[in-house]
Amino acid sequence: MWLAVLALLVLPLITLVYFERKASQRRQLLKEFNGPTPVPILGNANRIGKNPAEILSTFFDWWYDYGKDNFLFWIGYSSHIVMTNPKQLEYILNSQQLIQKSTIYDLLHPWLGHGLLTSYGSKWHKHRKMITPSFHFNILQDFHEVMNENSAKFITQLKKASAGDTIIDFQEHANYLTLDVICDTAMGVPINAMEQRDSSIVQAFRDMCYNINMRAFHPFKRSNRVFSLTPEFSAYQKTLKTLQDFTYDIIEKRVDALQNGGSKEEHDPSLPRKKMAFLDTLLSSTIDGRPLTRQEIYEEVSTFMFEGHDTTTSGVSFSVYLLSRHPDVQKKLYQEQCEVMGNDMDRSVSFQEIAKMKYLDLFIKEAQRVYPSVPFIGRYCDKDYDINGSIVPKGTTLNLALILLGYNDRIFKDPHHFRPERFEEEKPAPFEYLPFSAGPRNCIGQKFALLELKTVISKVVRSFEVLPAVDELVSTDGRLNTYLGLAPGEKLKREAGRHKYDPILSAVLTLKSDNGLHLRLRERRS
Repeated sequence: MWLAVLALLVLPLITLVYFERKASQRRQLLKEFNGPTPVPILGNANRIGKNPAEILSTFFDWWYDYGKDNFLFWIGYSSHIVMTNPKQLEYILNSQQLIQKSTIYDLLHPWLGHGLLTSYGSKWHKHRKMITPSFHFNILQDFHEVMNENSAKFITQLKKASAGDTIIDFQEHANYLTLDVICDTAMGVPINAMEQRDSSIVQAFRDMCYNINMRAFHPFKRSNRVFSLTPEFSAYQKTLKTLQDFTYDIIEKRVDALQNGGSKEEHDPSLPRKKMAFLDTLLSSTIDGRPLTRQEIYEEVSTFMFEGHDTTTSGVSFSVYLLSRHPDVQKKLYQEQCEVMGNDMDRSVSFQEIAKMKYLDLFIKEAQRVYPSVPFIGRYCDKDYDINGSIVPKGTTLNLALILLGYNDRIFKDPHHFRPERFEEEKPAPFEYLPFSAGPRNCIGQKFALLELKTVISKVVRSFEVLPAVDELVSTDGRLNTYLGLAPGEKLKREAGRHKYDPILSAVLTLKSDNGLHLRLRERRS
């Protein structure tokens, strides 16, 4: 009996000594990196924050404390480096070996499997090459039709929601728009999320995204084994099955339609349209001379829907929110819309007209600088790496901080001022501005995302004057109302004046505002 008691006491101590010794070796290799001093067992977990919004704020504070450069922190005995040095970012993003995503992406595996976002190695290389043609110019033009159709529906929805100067949460509304666009372009199946917000598939998308965000920063629920014992697990399993059944059903219908010469499409309106490019590409593609399996097709379609939905929700929402706070910028955008669109401001914008909207392009670049849709990219060191002379040991997680880059005054003059014209004047060097990443793992859907952002914003600006939730929130000097990346004294002073409608930024896989993005919309009169 006493041996069992002794074992219970000694085994945890031996385990602790083992991890402490391994961490000590890693600390020696990482000693050139500045960062907060870790404490035994916890590392810096006791200081980093309790939720994604607090963690983002802490990252900005540490970044400021350590000279607006890379810094090291520890979660338990796990080492993490936040990377903001452009030279080292260039090495990492150009690497053909350092492409394995960090463990936070493991939460996506049950839903997305090992598609383009989460895979690495040989599978990733082959699938990346196979998928690239899906974003060809001609295919994007077909996608643009879907974007225009849904943008028109979106405007109708917004007119109802914002009538009578009602304050709306634009982030909430944009979520359903982008879901409609991505389902229609990925599989050719309209799910009418904007009109049927309570449908099972729409709720499944919302619930799954919420679940991933919730678990990402929960110390225990990130473990699948632990999460399976929680009360939320059964609801999660139901949500996952809804998404899987929906996607597999569409794939099977499309395969059946193709095998029957497409004749069924004329009689069954639930079947995909002929211009459904992404799924068509997958069905006609080969890997190593063989067609893709159903599982491989499912993984890539699901990945496209997740990435194309959540990121564009963020991009559209923050862009329109910025219009509400910066009326001088909005005025310039509207003037450009009048010049390009002529007398008929209600019609759909063409692919060619989008290309003429130069100020809109500058506006989106500036919006992505201050509120990048993907604020961090995670990489996992599967072996020791020499990154421009800095040895980073195996097991270290690299957090490529795209959001911090945008507030670096060594790159951008007056970074806390919103000024689209800066991208005509300053021209950041490569790897100093990375809203869509760079290198071999850059965002494959970049052109798709930009086209959707420009189409929606063009339509919103032509249809509405975008106003802040309350008039006092207008920025009269172009200054942003964010409290991140400021000197400690200035941050405290500005936080004391925080308004309830100022966004609370939260970064998990995409950037969101925890308290919504509130504004008013006033219809323009022709």
